[in-house]
Amino acid sequence: MARKLKHRLVSSRAYNFVLSRWQNLRFGSQLRCVQNRLRKEDTCILFSCIRNEMHRIDAFHRYYRALGVDHFVFVDNGSTDGFAEWSAGKKDVSVWHTDKGYKKAGFGVHWCNALLRKHGTGKLCLTVDPDEFLVYPHMESRTLKDLGQHLKEIGRPCLHVLMLDAYSDRPIEETVMAPGDDPFGLCPYFDRDGYVQRSNYMSGTFVQGGPRLRAFNRDTPKEAPALNKMPLVWWQKHYRYQSSAHLMWPWSLNRTSAKTGIPVSGALFHFKFVSSLREKVEEEMARRQHYGGSREYKRYKENIRTTLYLEGVSVPYEGTDQLVALGLMHVGEWV
Repeated sequence: MARKLKHRLVSSRAYNFVLSRWQNLRFGSQLRCVQNRLRKEDTCILFSCIRNEMHRIDAFHRYYRALGVDHFVFVDNGSTDGFAEWSAGKKDVSVWHTDKGYKKAGFGVHWCNALLRKHGTGKLCLTVDPDEFLVYPHMESRTLKDLGQHLKEIGRPCLHVLMLDAYSDRPIEETVMAPGDDPFGLCPYFDRDGYVQRSNYMSGTFVQGGPRLRAFNRDTPKEAPALNKMPLVWWQKHYRYQSSAHLMWPWSLNRTSAKTGIPVSGALFHFKFVSSLREKVEEEMARRQHYGGSREYKRYKENIRTTLYLEGVSVPYEGTDQLVALGLMHVGEWV
């Protein structure tokens, strides 16, 4: 039995190594470099795949610069909203362009993997969507590099986080985000509880819940999106995101606990539920480039007039200490 298990593990490692190489070559070749302004001294690099996100890009760029990101690497999947002009004027932004299929590229993750391997190996890398804003313990006084140093000291190559869907107390279609708006001010609420977690076969913790379960998947809870992510990683060339940033290879990276207890964790605020979602839904229903035939976007279309705020469940975000007190984030040994 032990010999068979060892053979399976060796075969799995070999398979994933070959798969990583093949995906990096195939999907890396789909990327055309528009501008590469990366420097050797850039040690904290953000990677993101975008398409028509100019209504939120200024706030995104400003937020992560304040947390200590040295450089932004974007995969532009055919934006037509002025992103090219915006990025051309930013010295800390590099851009690769592709008009290939988002779905076939693992919903953009294979493109990011290729760039992470080439430009992120050995560095502290943050991989997030433009509507995702990371929070972590002590962020009011400590940078991402401080957090990365702590992770290195405790032997943790990545930070595990819970995605928190943020929303306003108005219908989605009436929650209008103008360029430069602070998303935390526009959508201050999140679900304080109602999250379900279980172990999965890849040694990780699978989490569902929040408004996307109670409002959009109440009759189909198994189809609710995963809320577990690993956005911050000390990247190595053999690492690979497998399902957005929900799972990683090697599987050991998915373990949320350690022998010494629960390590530091964070939260990823998700600002999808604004009025621009209507336009996004119409586009994605036509493109059909999202998971499950874009079934999640079909539910958004049916509920665009919905108000996600729910008395007793929805609370305004007050800071990282609040999330720790609610048990949605952990300080670990980072005191």
